Amino acid sequence: MSRLFDDATLQRLARPPEDDALEALARGDLNAVRRQLDAMEAGPAGLDALSGHTLARKIGKLRADFGEERTRDALRRIGMQLMHSWVAQWQAGDAKGAIADLVAIFRHQVGGRLEPQQEDEDGVTLQLAPCGSGGRLERQKLPERHPAAYGGWSDGVSSYCQGCKANQAALNEALGAPAWTSEKGPDGQCRLRFHKLAQRGQTLFDEGERISLVRNRVQQARERLDAGDTDIAPLLQGQRKEWMPWHDFGVVWLAHFYAVALEFGGPDYLDEMLAQTYEPAFVAGFPRYGALDDAGMVREIALTWNYHCADFRVHEEDERFVFTLDPCGSGGRLFRGAMWRDLYRYGRPLSPTVDGPHPIVFMRRDAPSYCSHCAASNRTQLSRAADRAVPLFFVIDGTAQARPGMPCRTYVYKKNADRSRIEPRLFEMVGLPPPA
Repeated sequence: MSRLFDDATLQRLARPPEDDALEALARGDLNAVRRQLDAMEAGPAGLDALSGHTLARKIGKLRADFGEERTRDALRRIGMQLMHSWVAQWQAGDAKGAIADLVAIFRHQVGGRLEPQQEDEDGVTLQLAPCGSGGRLERQKLPERHPAAYGGWSDGVSSYCQGCKANQAALNEALGAPAWTSEKGPDGQCRLRFHKLAQRGQTLFDEGERISLVRNRVQQARERLDAGDTDIAPLLQGQRKEWMPWHDFGVVWLAHFYAVALEFGGPDYLDEMLAQTYEPAFVAGFPRYGALDDAGMVREIALTWNYHCADFRVHEEDERFVFTLDPCGSGGRLFRGAMWRDLYRYGRPLSPTVDGPHPIVFMRRDAPSYCSHCAASNRTQLSRAADRAVPLFFVIDGTAQARPGMPCRTYVYKKNADRSRIEPRLFEMVGLPPPA
């Protein structure tokens, strides 16, 4: 095959929506700006949905395989590790900063809506109307429709919300006080209460902060445009990474589940967990990606990496497009210890590498455990490579990121690519025989 795009066209296809919004703003086309704001707001949606479903399903699988008691203990230990930096912040007397960063997590959940914070002498109340994570899954009736994965707990709390409750309990246990509590309401709503503890009696947030803390940049930009204020360029610049608090919190949460899976059953059980909880959600996207032409595919994968908090470049080869991630926004940044709030570093509790070799870590030794989900992605695509209706849109080179400072690579195969020319090693590293 020959190249389809010149370099300028390819780079334009890979641009984040914020760049198009800034161009439209510079030429005064406010209608185009508003359209791009819609695209920017939807940018994280696919990643957010995939993360939410896989988190809930992992909790549900642990419960099904090991029972509620052992799963609650695992959730408690995960919560202790996730909330470690917040414990230190509250203990240092910075309740304001700790609360603001917890609010930031919920502010960026797609489909959620936050009402302005209410503050009194003891604490801060945040109303999620609805919650964009566990509440969203409940609004979709998933705990009732699929109780084994999303519900079925003896106390009536859904799988996803069990994890959130465990995080709260871990924080409160470490602080010896109810720093963060929640009260579930109807239709996916939830009321969060953050206590000031050592800063009790102080006013932490002024009137402007009460509102600004619950509004993301797209929402703020729309409000300014509605008021006739077009000075919104600072809100647009870098917007693709604005949701990093929720993105990174979710990534680290998932990474700790992989550690628990390794504890409970080694690489084989981690393999099974990914096959049953991650791969079904990943496969659900095949029809959508399969319907895209090559330009649409480049644009869509670039959008994913833009909102996956990655830095990347893309070039075209005869049969495929190659995205070089330096770093990947999840596994790469975890490997480099570059997550928000320093939430994760390999070698800490619940942050292991995998001895290997094993197909779930690309047959590598001492491999980053989080990157196992990319091996699962490869397996579920390449095992169906003979079926041209299955898109090969997210094939990871599992040996590229051999050390923390090295980039990773993703291959996006063209619709008419000769699949017999795919390197055999890509099959072999996930335990598949190369095609005849």
